[in-house]
Amino acid sequence: MMEARLQAQLGALAQMRSQARLFRALALCWAIAAATGLALIIIENILGRNLRHHIWLLPLVVGLAAAGVVLMRQKKPADEIPQLILELEPDELAIQHLLATAAEQKPPATSADFGFLQMRVIEEVLAHPRQAVWRRQLRQRLAWAQTAQAITLLALFVIVLALNRGAARSAALARFLPANEITVAPGDAQVERGTGLVVAARFDGALPAEATLVLNSESGKESRIPMARQLADPIFGASVPEISAAGVYHIEYGGKKTRDYKITIFEFPALVRADADLIYPAYTGLTNRTIRDTLRVSAVQGSHLSFTLQLNKQVARARLVGKGQTLALTTQNNPIALLPEMLLTNSARYSLELVDAEGRSNKFAADFVLQALTNQRPQVKLVFPRGDPRVSRLEELQLQAEALDDFGLLKYGIGFGVAGREPQFIELGQSAPANTKRQFGYLISLEKLRVEVDQAVAYFAWADDYGPDGQSRRTFSDMFFAEVRPFEEIFREDQSGGPESGGQGGSQSGGGNERTRLAELQKQIVVATWNLQREKSGAGSAAPP
Repeated sequence: MMEARLQAQLGALAQMRSQARLFRALALCWAIAAATGLALIIIENILGRNLRHHIWLLPLVVGLAAAGVVLMRQKKPADEIPQLILELEPDELAIQHLLATAAEQKPPATSADFGFLQMRVIEEVLAHPRQAVWRRQLRQRLAWAQTAQAITLLALFVIVLALNRGAARSAALARFLPANEITVAPGDAQVERGTGLVVAARFDGALPAEATLVLNSESGKESRIPMARQLADPIFGASVPEISAAGVYHIEYGGKKTRDYKITIFEFPALVRADADLIYPAYTGLTNRTIRDTLRVSAVQGSHLSFTLQLNKQVARARLVGKGQTLALTTQNNPIALLPEMLLTNSARYSLELVDAEGRSNKFAADFVLQALTNQRPQVKLVFPRGDPRVSRLEELQLQAEALDDFGLLKYGIGFGVAGREPQFIELGQSAPANTKRQFGYLISLEKLRVEVDQAVAYFAWADDYGPDGQSRRTFSDMFFAEVRPFEEIFREDQSGGPESGGQGGSQSGGGNERTRLAELQKQIVVATWNLQREKSGAGSAAPP
């Protein structure tokens, strides 16, 4: 077994040699067939009459039979490698021996790999500087052989046409070969439906006085349009404003007319209508709907979206191309493309790309805009009291709050607690409709909480709704503090003359000011921790600290 790289390299050269031999042999076949046809023409001229009606088939049969024999006897490129080696360098015996030796190398019976010396010989051939010369020589041989075959084949064709001189066959030939005196552009044409067509006729000989474009649609309607000429230009021209159906046309001039040229109508693929189907998450309570003829869809995150696209024609490929993502559409036999049901998780913009069976793309891109609406958390806030009040131990603290959610509340209430104790959650309502504000209040009895002077009662409002995953989630308002004051407070002027004039006397002077500052600092730390937890867990889902 020859080494794989060497076999590929020599095989490619042998392939070119084999093709060159094949083309030379085929050229000889066509030359024999053309000589046969030429002999028949000479015989007809000598006899002064035409031979049998189908005599023109004889050269073709001779040529095809000879070509069949050549193809059957064609050798495989692998079988021609020994002869190739002799032809590459006929005057360099050393190179011939090197190539032959490398081609004969086989791995030992005990191993699948070649030996060191074997690989040295093979590598020397693979890196030989004459390889480019060999390839160039074989390409030249192949090019000459192909040219020879084309020339002989063309000669055969001309001779067969000369033999085929019947009236009916001459008329059929005239349909494919335009008259020498006029050239029509664009000839057979493909025209987009609804667009215009410009036809020009160039006369090489004498110019006619006038020319007329005659257009016949497939419905049978005929239109005659005079063609105009500019100054001494030998070109007559006419334009058809709109082509809406297939048909044929020809040009009439000086009592003559050209052959019929075919007009074929095509359309670029295009979107006619897009219908969107939306299936909303169950927690929203919304009714599933179909939106007719739309390119823009807005729905809450977690909705299932599908599209049905009505097209003007059947397409081979349809897809929605977005930034970093492509959605493949399912095409059907009728001109419909479907976007299978997808989960709407984020907003995106896509452009519709259509390709028909002929490789034509849609001229105008349709932009689809998908907007995923975020399931917002409830808006919860305390409306009374405002700020941090100072209360006594026997006071009752009246709280007022309100809550609102875009898809409705599950329940809501008030929470409060004292440092060192578990917070209490008081449920005050359930099942509020979407976008309906609920106001609620609660009275905290500080006496029942048994709070002490200088303690602070933290309080807040809370509300539950459904999250994007369909599970319940809780949202909290800002936290406030009610600081417990003594029953009696005495205020006197600060005698120290310091910046904090107007300081409190009694329990509020000296160490009292220090305790006040410490309590205020503690409240700021708790509030900051509370807000950080709310931001980290998603706008208010943190548990109270």
